Amino acid sequence: MRVFLDANVLFSAALGGEVFRPIWLLAERGRLELCTSPRCWLEAEFNLERKRPQAAPRLPLLMQRVHLVAEPEGTDPPSNEPLKTLFNSLPDKDRPVLQAALQAQAQILLTGDLRHFGPLMQQEDLPLRVLSPGDFIRQVRPSS
Repeated sequence: MRVFLDANVLFSAALGGEVFRPIWLLAERGRLELCTSPRCWLEAEFNLERKRPQAAPRLPLLMQRVHLVAEPEGTDPPSNEPLKTLFNSLPDKDRPVLQAALQAQAQILLTGDLRHFGPLMQQEDLPLRVLSPGDFIRQVRPSS
């Protein structure tokens, strides 16, 4: 299962917390493939340096289990009509996150941004599921 990580998930994982440990453990065991875009990685790194510099050294360690995927070219909305409508409702800064997750063919997009991505979490007709890390651990049980 391919799981795309938003910048805020990388940021929060570097801070620590019980919900992130099982995600990285599943990746270590080969049950998940974690991925993110260079943009998300740089945003997480920048925010850590600015807001929580003591946690910044942890991010490169976490990134050892995360594959970088190509940045999407252009900003054209997806062709899937429900997704297109929601894509257009996202702020400009969040659109590349969704595009990168779709381009990476992720089955799951993990984000803590409930304000902007919350409506996507309710959608059943999308090519990927959008979940918070906590919901992911509670709802998705990757098989061995």
